Amino acid sequence: MAKGRSTTTTPAAGRTLVRDMSAGGARGGSVALEFDARTAFEFLVSLVIEEEPELLPEDTAWLVATREGLSDALRRDLRRAFGDPESGGAEMTMALMPLVVADRTVRTAADVVALAGRLAAEDLVVGATCEMDNHTHDESDHDRARLLASRALAGDTDARDELVGSWPERARPTLRRLLEDPEGELRSLRRVLRAWAERFATIESRVARMLERDEATRRSEAADLPVEEVVERVTGGIRFSPDSGLARVILAPSYFARPYNYLFGEQDWRMYCYPIADAALDGDPSALPGATVRLFKVLGDETRLRILRLLAGGDLYLTEIAERMGLSKPTVSHHMVLLRAASLVTVTETGGLTYYTLRRERLPDASVELKRLVGA
Repeated sequence: MAKGRSTTTTPAAGRTLVRDMSAGGARGGSVALEFDARTAFEFLVSLVIEEEPELLPEDTAWLVATREGLSDALRRDLRRAFGDPESGGAEMTMALMPLVVADRTVRTAADVVALAGRLAAEDLVVGATCEMDNHTHDESDHDRARLLASRALAGDTDARDELVGSWPERARPTLRRLLEDPEGELRSLRRVLRAWAERFATIESRVARMLERDEATRRSEAADLPVEEVVERVTGGIRFSPDSGLARVILAPSYFARPYNYLFGEQDWRMYCYPIADAALDGDPSALPGATVRLFKVLGDETRLRILRLLAGGDLYLTEIAERMGLSKPTVSHHMVLLRAASLVTVTETGGLTYYTLRRERLPDASVELKRLVGA
């Protein structure tokens, strides 16, 4: 899984994947484009958000109250399974999301809870392992991961060491816990999902309406456009080109992802949980548009302005920006996440390198949006 950053967003495991731009992918080719507004996806995203999302005031209050209302034991389980970057917590969502994608009957938060009740530890280990493998594996890799998981869970230490070694270092504590105490970890996961689903149910129908509104608009706008162009539009700047073997791209509108993107994928599919537009929101129509506020917040930082000036001279890799700015790569990556969220840059990943491009057509919008805001 990844936010719209170069970890992307955030995450070596599940980073933004955009391959060779010379490949094909227009509508009618080998890659099918799907829109999918299931609240089951939104439920899982709401569990792993790392920064405060752009929510309506009542939902910000809901999120704070929900987190604070959990018992100490449930908070601990939540951090271990979904929300502690130090322990690789997001891997549980990475493991669950492909299972939800595969089962179209899993549509709501309650359905996710029911699905978790049917899972075995092997399902989670294989799901997360394949999701973190940069989505480049084939069926044989998937079968190998399942074989290794089965052997490791049966006590084969060589298989356990090989499997743990295949995961990023930051994520290994999660896998070790799952292999050492599979039933205990599953119980912990199910407790968290049940507790969160009870609270999510109070807002689920309203969130569903916002997702459906955005999906209807985006679907209409996407008619007859190439897949690559649709992806870049809805994600606000992620460039995509199909990998060999990719059969479908899923676009899932997300309220809790705003203003970022969360990316998931497996053997023949890739899913972008993209941020819904301001127009799809409930709430006060006279409120300041989130996109406008985001744009001016981003432009109010000297470092980000210097980065934009650098990109005006041409595309740059993350490492090049860091060197020229005299900053660490994590610091630059954080700024690039915000610049992409404001639609000021596009991000492309090729191989293991990420490069950024200035979205020149977005620059005049600052003046237009300011005039619109003040009624000039």
